[in-house]
Amino acid sequence: MDALNPFVFTQPVGPDDLIDRDDESDRLLALAKGGHAVRLSAPRRYGKTSLLRRIGRDADKIGMNYVEVDFYGVLSEIEVAERLEDGYAVLRSKTGELARSAIRTLRPGISVGGGPVRVDSRPRVEERTKRLLTGLLDLPVRLFERTGTRTLVAFDEFQALLAVGPGIDGLFRSRIQRHGDAASYIFAGSHPGLMAQLFARQERPFFGQARAFELDPLDDGDIAEYIGERFERTRRSVGAALEPLLDLAAGHPQRAMLLAHQLWEQTPFEGEADAECWQRTLATVFAEQDEALRAAWDSLETKEQAVYAALAVGGSGLFAERTLTRFNLSKSSARYAREALVRGGQVRKIDSRWLPVDPLLARWSVELQHNGGEDLLR
Repeated sequence: MDALNPFVFTQPVGPDDLIDRDDESDRLLALAKGGHAVRLSAPRRYGKTSLLRRIGRDADKIGMNYVEVDFYGVLSEIEVAERLEDGYAVLRSKTGELARSAIRTLRPGISVGGGPVRVDSRPRVEERTKRLLTGLLDLPVRLFERTGTRTLVAFDEFQALLAVGPGIDGLFRSRIQRHGDAASYIFAGSHPGLMAQLFARQERPFFGQARAFELDPLDDGDIAEYIGERFERTRRSVGAALEPLLDLAAGHPQRAMLLAHQLWEQTPFEGEADAECWQRTLATVFAEQDEALRAAWDSLETKEQAVYAALAVGGSGLFAERTLTRFNLSKSSARYAREALVRGGQVRKIDSRWLPVDPLLARWSVELQHNGGEDLLR
């Protein structure tokens, strides 16, 4: 019986399947042990959540509590409370029992993880919701008082709190600053502009309150080792297709796994991935991703599209006269559009170069400039 495809690209992977990131995990865990707060920024689909789960596993091994709270999509303080409850609900053994008991005292009659929060229409609902949130945010202190164990709390997609209201980050800050030895925090986010709004503006409560930490692209050697080992384990050889795969993936974790997944599908059992396998892989990937790539492109303003395409093409540099003329840009419009792309997470600076984050969209945009995207297989 043939093996199952070993390359996962549609969801976060388990700690043992994370490509490298050993150094990042060790450094973040050391900061947590020391009681430091960290702002972890990474582009979308860059392995941020998978890294958090690796850190959580390692924190558990050294005796820390680990709580992960995903704020993606929250729109109200009630939803924030739900997410906090969900995070503490998975704690095991005595610590989990203590957390669930504490939550019941904060809101009697509400079961942890039991569906939507039931808040009646009696007066002072907002005040009682604030008290509930305060109690949930202070749970690490209550656990520390009972067990003497530090809790590492990872707030994933922390920038989503901006949609809740102007004072929500102030509430978080007012409680967290009191936690001392009881807790350490990782504030993780995938939207650079919103994360900067929370942490890099002097008027915001979290200004200067967390060490900045960014995930870089993966090393080609680590990707190659990971892909090659899994091809061999399933009795295939990645062969000559490895080099163009690494070149296209450009260190992007999810895109590398997407390409490897499709290449594995195109490679026969006990066979080698040759040039034809790679061409079929490209055809499949760009056909399946076409709708998403077009949606990403259409979400950009016209000048943002021009700057994105210019950066994807490379060559003379964004502010070279030749580039500005070709893409109908002025220096000021190019600078403004690039800043917007950076805030939106579509472009980032690697070493001294500004580059598109998504290598598939970059390739797609280049071909769009050449011939309307009809030659994506080269």
